[in-house]
Amino acid sequence: MSSKKAIILAAGKSSKFFPPLYDKPKGLFEYRGEVLIERQIRQLKEAGINDITVVIGYEKEQFFYLEKDFDVNLVVSTRYNDESNLSSLDIVRDRLGNSFLCCADHWYESNPFLIDEPDRSIRLVSTIGDAARELVVDRDAEGRLSNLRSGALNGLCMVGYAYLTQGFVDSLFKFYDAERGYVGVKGMLWEQFWGRHACELPLYGKLAPEGFREFDSLADFRADDVGVLANVSHRAITNICRLLECNRESILDIEPLNKGLTNVSFSFVVDGNRYVYRHPGASSTNMVVRDAEVIAQKVAVDLGIDSSVIAIDEQGWKLSRYIEAVDEFSYENPEHLARGITQIKEFHASGATCENCINLLDEGDRLQGLACSKKGDLQSRFAYLHDALVRLWHYVELDGVPKVLCHNDTYAVNWIVGKDSLCLIDWEYAGMNDPYNDIATLTIRDGLSREKDEEILHLFVGGEPTFKQRRHHYAVNTLCGWYWFNWSLFKDTLGEDGFFMLPSWRGLNTYLPLALDMYDNPDKYQERD
Repeated sequence: MSSKKAIILAAGKSSKFFPPLYDKPKGLFEYRGEVLIERQIRQLKEAGINDITVVIGYEKEQFFYLEKDFDVNLVVSTRYNDESNLSSLDIVRDRLGNSFLCCADHWYESNPFLIDEPDRSIRLVSTIGDAARELVVDRDAEGRLSNLRSGALNGLCMVGYAYLTQGFVDSLFKFYDAERGYVGVKGMLWEQFWGRHACELPLYGKLAPEGFREFDSLADFRADDVGVLANVSHRAITNICRLLECNRESILDIEPLNKGLTNVSFSFVVDGNRYVYRHPGASSTNMVVRDAEVIAQKVAVDLGIDSSVIAIDEQGWKLSRYIEAVDEFSYENPEHLARGITQIKEFHASGATCENCINLLDEGDRLQGLACSKKGDLQSRFAYLHDALVRLWHYVELDGVPKVLCHNDTYAVNWIVGKDSLCLIDWEYAGMNDPYNDIATLTIRDGLSREKDEEILHLFVGGEPTFKQRRHHYAVNTLCGWYWFNWSLFKDTLGEDGFFMLPSWRGLNTYLPLALDMYDNPDKYQERD
């Protein structure tokens, strides 16, 4: 037993676990009172395996305590963001032969390492009914694995640990060194690379023991609310208990909500009522002025535009009642659209103000500057647009439209169609701005047609728009497109979803020449004041 070694892979970042909410990598999650990776280390040591190496990357400093407390070796990966777990094996190839290969998010009810040292390479397998997201293999009469594939409806799946002999490891890296520059290899899991050479790399299947669990997402904790709660941010739970005057044990049925673009949120139940708690996301400090959000949120509550909020703080957290949606907000539903535009106008008419004054051109430039660190010289690349945008911005300012407190984040997803009301949520981008921006965001972010944009403009101005109103609207559409295009570029550099990039780019290029021409050559247009 003493000759065996183990490698535990713990470098990756799982987007399914909403890192800003849980404050730790998934290998450090608790289940049934034990930290996942700590339990696995104890089981290895109980089996006489003391030479243990842990490969870390994402939030690596949180694993540093393992060296002192568990006498393991730590190896840092700098490649986990761009490559898959094959790169982690490459980093520790000198330690890998005749060793168990484990993952930090695995949990075994009984110790699976209490076995005689295998004389061949093995991989745990298990038959899974829904195997669409798993790696499926065939196993012959002797147990040898082959025909690796993904996307199968069901089948024998690779799960749990592997044991790799020295000969297997030597042959694996002989192939890897020859092919590491091939297209697609960089992003491969080690199992996928093995699949390319399964004929030359004998790997045998061993049935996973009863009680094995792999924690890929929060859904894997669903049967154990206490387990879920143990892994949620302590600050979030403390806030909830204080605001609802409850204890930790009262918080049940936690469910992540992944529609937020700047924050992360989860819903939960206390005393039979469902609530939503919002936790500020990693990128929010570059985009959100919390003082302005708090002011706008209180105005929205007073006006009945957002009846969901219970409490909100300048630090970025928010507690709300959960509103069950009975329908999705649709631009094709005349009632939805009319009610939504009415809410926007009522909010603008509130007379409330804040110190956060928004300049769409400047804010777009700022976000573009932040994106340059990873995307290169964006200013030079888009200089041809910027000169025209500066000229258009001056035209817009000369129109003299008074700035009002705006939502600045209006689009279909931020309206909840409840049983009795329409609720406009997510006020974190609020600030003093041109009122036309709150309808421009609808067209620009949701990629609406010119015809739908015209319908929205009619509702907003209360009838047939004048030439100056339409011209101003097209100009604000353009500046709105510039802001959201650069917002998307910045989000892209963070590995977050900047999915407004294409519609905002299209909107920017649709309305820029039209708006400029209407300002430069008003006599070309029949309707004028």
